[in-house]
Amino acid sequence: MALLHPVWLLLAVPLGVSLLLWRLPSRFLQGLRGVILLLVLLALTGLALRLPSRAGTVIVVADRSLSMPADADTAQKLAIDLIQEARGPDEHLAVVTFGQRTAIERLPSGGHFAGFTQDVGRDASNLAEAIETALALVPRDAPGKLLLLTDGRWTGRDLSPAAAQAAARGVTLDYRSLQRPAAGDVAIDRIEAPGSVGPGESFLITAWVHAPSAQEVAFELRRDGKILAAGKRRVTAGLNRLTFRDRAGQPGSQGYTLKVDAGASDPVPENNRARLLVGVRGPRPLLLVTADPEKSGLARLLRAGGLNVKAARPRDCSWALEDLSRAAAVLLENVPAEQIGTAGMEALAAWVRETGAGLMMTGGRGSYGPGGYFRSPLEPIMPVSMELRKEHRKLSLAIVVALDRSGSMAMPVAGGRVKMDLANLGAVQVLDLLGPSDELGVLAIDTVPHVIQPLLPVTDKAPVRDQILRIRSEGGGIYVYVALEAAAEMLLKAKAGTKHIILFADAADAEEPGRYEELVAKCRGAGITVSVIGLGREADKDGALLKDIAKRGGGRCFFSDNPEELPRLFAQDTFVVARSSFLDEVTPIRTTAGLSALAGNQRLGGRSPLLQIGGYNLCYLRPGANLAAVTTDEYTAPVVAAWQAGAGRVLCYTGEADGKYTGPIAKWGEVGEFFTSLARWTAGPSGELPGNMLVTQRVNRGVAEIRLHLDPARKAEPFSELPAVSVLRGQGEVKPRVEKDRLRWRDADTLALDVPLHGEETVLATVAVPGHGPVALPPACLPYSPEFRPGAGGAGLTTLERLARATGGCERVELASLWKEMPKVQRLIEIGPWLLLTAVLLLLLEIFERRTGLLTRGGRLTWDRVRAAGRLPRRQQKPATAPPPQPASSARKAVPATAPPEPVPKAAASAPAVPPTSESQPTGAGLLDALRKMQARRPGRKE
Repeated sequence: MALLHPVWLLLAVPLGVSLLLWRLPSRFLQGLRGVILLLVLLALTGLALRLPSRAGTVIVVADRSLSMPADADTAQKLAIDLIQEARGPDEHLAVVTFGQRTAIERLPSGGHFAGFTQDVGRDASNLAEAIETALALVPRDAPGKLLLLTDGRWTGRDLSPAAAQAAARGVTLDYRSLQRPAAGDVAIDRIEAPGSVGPGESFLITAWVHAPSAQEVAFELRRDGKILAAGKRRVTAGLNRLTFRDRAGQPGSQGYTLKVDAGASDPVPENNRARLLVGVRGPRPLLLVTADPEKSGLARLLRAGGLNVKAARPRDCSWALEDLSRAAAVLLENVPAEQIGTAGMEALAAWVRETGAGLMMTGGRGSYGPGGYFRSPLEPIMPVSMELRKEHRKLSLAIVVALDRSGSMAMPVAGGRVKMDLANLGAVQVLDLLGPSDELGVLAIDTVPHVIQPLLPVTDKAPVRDQILRIRSEGGGIYVYVALEAAAEMLLKAKAGTKHIILFADAADAEEPGRYEELVAKCRGAGITVSVIGLGREADKDGALLKDIAKRGGGRCFFSDNPEELPRLFAQDTFVVARSSFLDEVTPIRTTAGLSALAGNQRLGGRSPLLQIGGYNLCYLRPGANLAAVTTDEYTAPVVAAWQAGAGRVLCYTGEADGKYTGPIAKWGEVGEFFTSLARWTAGPSGELPGNMLVTQRVNRGVAEIRLHLDPARKAEPFSELPAVSVLRGQGEVKPRVEKDRLRWRDADTLALDVPLHGEETVLATVAVPGHGPVALPPACLPYSPEFRPGAGGAGLTTLERLARATGGCERVELASLWKEMPKVQRLIEIGPWLLLTAVLLLLLEIFERRTGLLTRGGRLTWDRVRAAGRLPRRQQKPATAPPPQPASSARKAVPATAPPEPVPKAAASAPAVPPTSESQPTGAGLLDALRKMQARRPGRKE
């Protein structure tokens, strides 16, 4: 036995004293009370029994990396189900999955395991971290086993410390090997080239191809999608070298892809294709994104000014890190936000902030607020804001938002939310943009309209926001005609000058349009416009219908298959309807002294010529931004504004650089120098370090080795603190992840940092030396995911056997035997709850005995207790008769004068008086005998 909380024994003394002071009427009750107090005291001290038990915890550690077989998830789920069915009531099962990260899929106290749900990243196998996480789930005082469902191929930290930790705790590591067949695997073992070269420099690309036997393989080398070399080659068993020669082009980076083909029988085709990135030193070109590269007047002006400009359409641009790294800055010429996409804008914003690159935006009807950049990922890095200010509103606005809440809106999206949640956030964006003079109504539509918010002025937003966010999908489909009819009917009562409907619907599930053409025509006649936001793609089955509704309604139509974009689209449409932020009138502007800082030309920036532009986007200068040109109209709005965004530079020109609304400024003799100076400032400095400092980068064994070399002959250190390193990690056109670190001294003249590379992601590192500009390094990547690297046969199985030997585990064929072979350990089984239950039962017994006396009176109730409880019926009591009068003298003689008065018990004194009977009551007579005798003595009593 053991006491888990012995401190409660201190209560024994006061409990014993209380038992002596407050005694009970009988020894039985006194002993019963003592037993009750003892049981409560033992329960408080945590009395536990030490018993041997096999009841323990099994943690299944499932490998979900790319190196696993294609059906690994199914096999692992089946194994977990078998273990789950065989466990007993006191046995616990948990599931841990791992890849690049580790996640707990099921806790030991969890319910039935339904399947894998966590995203662990499949480009690595961090087995050491998974074992440590699983060990933390095994209780210290109970037996446990870890079952590894993996191929044994691991990445990350060494496994030895984790195995030692398991052995020290007595937890065995069992395994079931799930191997991907590797016989006959032809693979690219590695591909090598210089990390960076100069423009026009020739260099070699060397690839090592591993073949299991002598055979013929086909190869193909591409540079940025164009074939450089292709053919066939006879290879021998082992490593074979392929060599290629190429010449560097423009500064930036060049991407290469090598592919080998050994036939359809290759079991691991993923390692037959390898990537390589080579940096080209020198000033990088500017990327001008425009609707028509061939006719862009801005491109001609910039090239005439001596800038290296590459013009491209938005659809031809890639916003991946390796592609962005080829440009010094990106210029967006009147490009709508939807043509870049949310992911592209997120990548652009991170690239500018972290690498020291530049971004310049010019105006037009497809830019700034009208172009969808309001509350976009790019707006925070812009030196101008695009908010709605009520003093610039011309008319009040009435909007009705009709939200699709059909069954498709219950589909989950990222962050644990569903599509309906993001649609609700979009409606909240509309609410936030409106003012007290505006009106808002909200409908939730399935087969009938449901009024969430009647059309009312926007005065108190909090309760309206709460109602909108509570909308939930209720199943069914959206009836388009019903939605438009209900919204139009609501707007007929509006007092605002501008009336607008926003219809949100699933582009693949918009039903029952009815006679929408006639209805929308009547809306237009009543001054009501209609915009549509379609969740899905324009090519979906109802995409054409939604486009036609918006066209007939005089509004805009947006499509997006990314629910995360919905709030921005709602805000964009409301922004355009609320005010025309593009002013299409000829407007005079003046330059300021701030233009000198941008142009680097006192002659251009020092004077203020009389200039006019044909139109501009109404924006507002942010605090801390440099104002270089401003309108002279009633708004005094910024035309040229710039600032530093993180390490990069951002410049905004709110007028149209080349188009219908360029205006008279196009005829200004120095307009070319004006735009060239703005673009040159945006591109920033060259990034060269003074004082013979040199930054290098080399990819070696899956690590990007960054080195800062200092001049050995320097007289002092060129910086006061360690240089910072910003690392962008991205894969394709997704939002990159940002990591921060610092270089550290490696020797007297070198600072270093090693950046590990993962999977198929691209890493873009930038070194910021204090007192100097940032230096962007060429992008780096691995040839392919390390999960597919060719390895020695049986290496993974050898790893599993070594782990099992070190901890006393084994290979598991029969999974149900895991529970039976669990080691016996002494377990402390706490019996406190049972002691408390016993104490409660004994307390109830005490109360029963005190009320009845059945246990101590031979099973009969006493007459005194009946009298004390007042339970004798009134009709069975005899009427009180006065005793015959006696002389006072005789009465005095009957009682001796010296006789002391007999003490009256308290219970008798307080009990109600019972009339005396003609003969004494037999001692110990029960209640039934007493009642029968009383009845016999009064035969003539009437009932």
